[in-house]
Amino acid sequence: MADAAQHILALWERVSDRLVFLEKHYVFRHGGLRLHPSELHLLLAIRGEPQANATRLAARLGITKGAVSQVMKRLKGKGVIAKHADPAQKNEVTVSFTGLGRKGLSAFMAERASTHKRFCAYLSALPEDEKKTLRRFLEQVGAYLPGNE
Repeated sequence: MADAAQHILALWERVSDRLVFLEKHYVFRHGGLRLHPSELHLLLAIRGEPQANATRLAARLGITKGAVSQVMKRLKGKGVIAKHADPAQKNEVTVSFTGLGRKGLSAFMAERASTHKRFCAYLSALPEDEKKTLRRFLEQVGAYLPGNE
């Protein structure tokens, strides 16, 4: 039994190592546009709260305002977003998507939806007992991860 547990743990570590690698090295490409995970996260946050300023986006993502500003600068340089001074609040900036930004984010969302659809089809085909086991496993994994105190 311990050998089976060790084997499952080794598989889990391999998957989690690959996820960490993807988080650091993944680049979404759409035409000539290249978007890194931090840029995609910010774009998704902007999509979720279009009128948000850097302070609200930072709070939403759980990162510093400086980190948001750096990513915004990169996205502006790539022509993905446009920055706008907020006339109501001095020194505050809001952002909007450019045409390129809308197209890039739309392509990313379509790719993600396609991946989710394929994976959901796989999960749907599993027998109920396997789904139940997988659900319990993922709940336990979540309980072991930091931030669930």
